[in-house]
Amino acid sequence: MRRVIFNVCAGLAAGLLLVGAKPAQAISVAVEGVPAAVTAGDNFVVDIVVTDIVDEIITAWDIDVAFDAGLLTNDLVTFNDVAFGGADSIFEAFADPGLTDAFMVSLLSDADVRALQCPGDVCGPTLLLAQLAFTATADGVPMISLVNWGLANDIKCADNVQCYPPKHVPEPGSLALLGLGLLGLAARRRRAA
Repeated sequence: MRRVIFNVCAGLAAGLLLVGAKPAQAISVAVEGVPAAVTAGDNFVVDIVVTDIVDEIITAWDIDVAFDAGLLTNDLVTFNDVAFGGADSIFEAFADPGLTDAFMVSLLSDADVRALQCPGDVCGPTLLLAQLAFTATADGVPMISLVNWGLANDIKCADNVQCYPPKHVPEPGSLALLGLGLLGLAARRRRAA
C-alpha cells in the first residue's frame, strides 16, 4: 500500500511539473507585399518572411511558392544570403509555370549564424528569406501562396531541428492526464491482484 501511495504521489509531482512546462514557441512564414490587383505588364516584388521569431535562428529552408501561371511569371528570386553567410551558404531556385521551388542552407556554425541574424544577441521578430519578382501577363487578382509543407519543404532552426511547419507535440496538461491515468490503472491492477 505504501508503494502505491508513493507511486501516486510521484506521478502527481511529475504531472505538476509537466503542467508547468512551457510550450514551444511557433514561428510563422508568410508572403508579404502581394498587390490587390494587377494589370498586364505590372512588375512587383513579394517578400518571403519568417515572423514571430523569439530567440531563434534559421539555418536552412526549402519552400514552394505557388502562383497563377495564367496571370503571373516569376522573373527572379533574390536570396537574403547575408543572413545565412553569403559565400558560406548554398542556395538555388527552380521555376516552373505556376511554381517556384527555392532553398537555402547555411554552412556556418549555429554561433556564426546567430551573430549574423541576431545583432546585439536579439533575434527577430522577423527575418527576410527571399524576394520574388513577378510580372503580370494579364489583368487580375494575383494569388501567391506557400505550398507543399512537410516532407521536403520546411524551415530548420538551430541544430538543424525542424521548426516549421510545427510538429504536433502533446500539450503538457495532456501528458499529465495520461500519466495520472496510467498510474491509476497500475494501482487498480495491483489492488485487484
